[in-house]
Amino acid sequence: MTASAPQPSTPSLTQRILAFAGLPFLSLVTPFLFLPILARVAGADAWLAIAIGQSVGAFAALFVALGYNTVGPTMVALAAPDARTELLRRSVHARFALFLPAVIVAAVIAAVASPEANRLDGALMSVAMTLTGLSSSWFMIGLGRAGLIVRYEILPRIVATALAAAALLLLGQVTWYPALLIVATIASIAAYLLRTVGARDVLAARPGEIRSTLRSNRSAMTTEIAGGAYNSLAVTFVSITAPTAQAAAYVSGDKLYRIGQYSVSALGNALQGWVVEDDGREFPARVRRAFLLHGCLGLLGLAAFALLGPFLSGLLFGETVAIDTATALGFGVATLGIAIGTVLGRVTLVALGARREFMTSVLIGAAAGVPAILLLAGAFGAAGGAWGLAIGELTSVTCQAIFVALRWRTRP
Repeated sequence: MTASAPQPSTPSLTQRILAFAGLPFLSLVTPFLFLPILARVAGADAWLAIAIGQSVGAFAALFVALGYNTVGPTMVALAAPDARTELLRRSVHARFALFLPAVIVAAVIAAVASPEANRLDGALMSVAMTLTGLSSSWFMIGLGRAGLIVRYEILPRIVATALAAAALLLLGQVTWYPALLIVATIASIAAYLLRTVGARDVLAARPGEIRSTLRSNRSAMTTEIAGGAYNSLAVTFVSITAPTAQAAAYVSGDKLYRIGQYSVSALGNALQGWVVEDDGREFPARVRRAFLLHGCLGLLGLAAFALLGPFLSGLLFGETVAIDTATALGFGVATLGIAIGTVLGRVTLVALGARREFMTSVLIGAAAGVPAILLLAGAFGAAGGAWGLAIGELTSVTCQAIFVALRWRTRP
């Protein structure tokens, strides 16, 4: 017999945003306990190996997540309270089935792509990132429970990262960082599943259900994988085509870019379930407010990159791997693109039931973004990679805007 997920009172929009706004702060402060030390103490090769492991592992995690990060919060918000735990249970078994092949492939690719002296670090980092595909954060987002994400996702990583920073300073060993993250992630995932689903149901896999879940989530998983092809894997693509020094600089910009990306994601998390609540009676008005909030956040990210990007990257990671103005502008435009794309895709198209249109938009964005990153990074280094990323985001946004306009006219 499964345990019921707790059902708190529905929070207001302001409460949602304030709760989820703290998440990117905690999530983003955590790596900065370690990354500045890594950049200065361990050297460019270790810096690049950890970044490659993160890039490859994040992409592999998209296979494991099975599209639930995109459609899961809306599914939970619309589901009857007594059906929500069952939704989580079914997702767990399907994602477990995908994890083992994904983590093996990710570890091999990360090891091969990393500098020779740090191949183990790159491989372990990819394992730590692939594990995040088993996270239940999408379920917590659908419940509107930001506090659960802090308790089961963020705090364990803060502890692991702090210990890894101490190990790097005292022992000079980078390997502690991915190793401790692996332990923390496994512990936090297991703790929440045992609390919510129960040990017996977590372990009792049903092959028929797994096949059904895999089929029903194909379009959502394809959407996330296509987006990851030019987003999560951008660091790996740049490291393949650009000189090591330029790739290391791109990594610095990418770390700042993740601040914008996670902040946009947190706002999307707060609003994705909110726009479809109350049987959708206020859906048009809520979508318009979501557009306004995401647009303002995206413009703020663009301005921050343009004005502060080179300075902040040099201050945090050292002048050796700092980005220049052209690279900062590319990342700024990409941040604006991902903000508008989040409200068009995750918030609006998914709520309208237009999963296939969302998937098509992201596939077209990947078809433009991946070649752009590879070609421009080879020609212009870090700046080319950043603008290639921006091209992918803007192409996807343009397609999503067209589909939203078409769907909006025919919505129920």
